[in-house]
Amino acid sequence: MCGIAGVVQRDGPVPGDVPALAATLGQALAHRGPDGSGTWRAPDGNVLFVHRRLAIIDPGPGGEQPMTTPGGRFHIVFNGEVYNYRALRADLQSHGERFVSGSDTEVLLRLVSRGGTARLSDVRGMFAFACWDAVERSLLVARDRFGIKPLYVAAGPGHIAFASELGALRVSGLGGGETSAAGVLAFLEWGSVPPPLTWQRGVEMLEPGTWRRWRLDGREERGVFADARTAYPSGAQRHRSVAAFCADVGPAVRESVRAHLVADVPVGVFLSGGIDSGALVSCATSVGAANLQTFTVGFDDVSSEVDRARSVATLFGTTHHELHVNPSEVVRELPAVLARLDSPTIDAVNSFYVARAVAATGIKAVLSGAGGDELFGGYPSFTRLPRAIAAKQLAGPLWPAVGPVAGMLLPGRLRARWRHFASTNGSLVEAYRVQRGFFLPEEVAALAGPALREASIWRDAVAQVQDVERALLSPTSVEEPQAAVARLESRLYLGSQLLRDLDVMSMAHGLEVRVPFVDHDLVERVWPELAFHRELMIGKRLLAGTLERPLPDAVIRHPKQGFTLPFGRWMGGELGPFVQDGMRRLSDAGWIAADAPDRVWAAWRRGAAHWSRPWGLSVLGHFLNQ
Repeated sequence: MCGIAGVVQRDGPVPGDVPALAATLGQALAHRGPDGSGTWRAPDGNVLFVHRRLAIIDPGPGGEQPMTTPGGRFHIVFNGEVYNYRALRADLQSHGERFVSGSDTEVLLRLVSRGGTARLSDVRGMFAFACWDAVERSLLVARDRFGIKPLYVAAGPGHIAFASELGALRVSGLGGGETSAAGVLAFLEWGSVPPPLTWQRGVEMLEPGTWRRWRLDGREERGVFADARTAYPSGAQRHRSVAAFCADVGPAVRESVRAHLVADVPVGVFLSGGIDSGALVSCATSVGAANLQTFTVGFDDVSSEVDRARSVATLFGTTHHELHVNPSEVVRELPAVLARLDSPTIDAVNSFYVARAVAATGIKAVLSGAGGDELFGGYPSFTRLPRAIAAKQLAGPLWPAVGPVAGMLLPGRLRARWRHFASTNGSLVEAYRVQRGFFLPEEVAALAGPALREASIWRDAVAQVQDVERALLSPTSVEEPQAAVARLESRLYLGSQLLRDLDVMSMAHGLEVRVPFVDHDLVERVWPELAFHRELMIGKRLLAGTLERPLPDAVIRHPKQGFTLPFGRWMGGELGPFVQDGMRRLSDAGWIAADAPDRVWAAWRRGAAHWSRPWGLSVLGHFLNQ
C-alpha cells in the first residue's frame, strides 16, 4: 500500500524545477507511505514517477519503487496488494521470467511487461498503477475492478499527470483549479462524487476495472479489463440446493480471508460488533491466524456495539483494543478530518477515528467487513426495492390512484421519496435512487443556487451526471431483482463512497485496509445464485451459518446497525453551529440557494428530513471552502 504520483510531458522534458516538483508530490502523499520514498526520471526528462511506501509485502529494499525491468524498458509505480502474487510468479517463472525480489510489485511489473492489459484480469487484489514503456513511449494506468484503490488523472494538452489523491495534483499545479459543477451536482444527488467525475474540473478518477494508455505520438487508448457487473446476470445459472450452495460458499469465504491475510507484517481486524467483522475474526482463526488484534470504536453512552465486539474478541481470544469518541473531540477535530477527505462525502468520519486508533498501536494492515452487506444481502434495499417494484407492477393501471394513498401512510420525511417513485416508470434504478439518493433530482433543482443554476452550466452538469449514472447503474443483461440490488449497491454506494472513504481516511494514518468481501472470486461464488435462495439473506444466514467457528448468538440475532457516529444527536447540541456554518458557506459560494440552509435545518428539526441532509451540505460547504 502506497501513494503514487507522476507526470509525462507530451513534448519535451518536464518543465521547471523537477526535484522541487518531485518533493512536492512526495510530501503531499507522505502520509500514505511513511516507510520510504523514491523517484525516477526518464533520461530525456519527459517522465517523472514519485512513490511513497508503506511496506507490507517484502518490506526490505527488494520492494522499493519506482521499479524497473532488468532491461530498463518498463518502469512502474504501484499502490495496493496482489494477493495471488505467488501463483502469478510461478506462472511467469514457468515462461522464463527470473525474479530478483519477493515483492508483489515485481510480479505485477513482469505480468504487465510480458502480457500487457490482457493479464490484468488475472490479478486478485486491489491496485492502481502507472507503467511507462520506454520503447513505445507510452504511459499505461489501470485500477482494480471494484475501485478499492483510487487513481486520479489530469490529461491536458501539455502533459498527463496522475496521483493517488487529487490533492497531490492540486498542490503541485499538475491538475485542478476550478470546482466542477457536475461534481457538485453529483454530490447533491448521491452524497459522494461517482467516477469518473471529481469535484475539480480537468481531473478524472479512473473508473474501476479500466485502463488507459497515452502514447507520445498522440494516440490514446482505453479499455475495460474486468466489468464487475457481469457477476450478477442470471444467464444459465444452475439452481443448487441450499445445502450445496452453502457448502460451496463457506470455504470460499475462508479462502478469501486467507488470501487477504498474506503479508510480511501483522494484520489486524476492524471489529464493529456486527456479523461481517465478526465473521472475519472467525475465519481468520479458522485459517490459522495467530496473535490476532482487533479494534473497536464506541461513542458516548452507547455501549451495545462495543459490548458485542468485546464478546467476539473474548470468544476467539484476540488482543482487543477499544477507543471511545465524544462529541467535543469530534467538533474540535472536524476541520482537520475534513481536510483529509480529498473528495466530499457524507460519510468517512468514523473511519478516520478507528484508523487512527489502529495506526497508533503500530499495526500497518487490517481487515474490514466493508462489502459484506452488498455481498450477502444485508441492506434493507434487498427487500424494499423488489417489493416496491412488485407492488407497482401488481397495481397496473390503478397505480395513479393507489400510489399517492400509500404514500400518505409513510413518515413525513419519506413522502417526497415515495412521490418520486410513484411518478416514475417503476424502474429499479429509480427505486434505488429513492432508497440511496441524497437529494432527489426535483429537490436538487429547488435547492440549487446561482453558481449551479446558470442555464448552460446546469445543462452541462445534468448531462454529465446522467451519463455517469447510465454507465454505473445499467445492467449488462437480465438479472433477478435481488441480484440487481447487489449490483447497484456495489457499483455506487460501495464503489463510489465507502471504499474511497475507507482508503483516504485509513491512509491519512498510514494504515492499509483490506476488504475480503470485495473479492471477485468470492462474488462469483455468491451471485447470482443467492437471488434464488432469498431466505439466506435474512440475518445474513449464508455468512453466519457457514462459519466453522460460530459467532455469539447476541451478534447473530441483533438487528443490523450501521457503523455511524451519532451525528443526529450531536447536531442538536455542540455540533449544531458547525453544521449550520458549513451550509452557510455553501450558500455564500452560490452552490445552494440563499434560503436553503434555513430550509434544510428547519426540515431536520421538525422531523421532515434525515440528519444526513444538513450534515452532508455542511461537509460540502466546509470542504469547498478549504
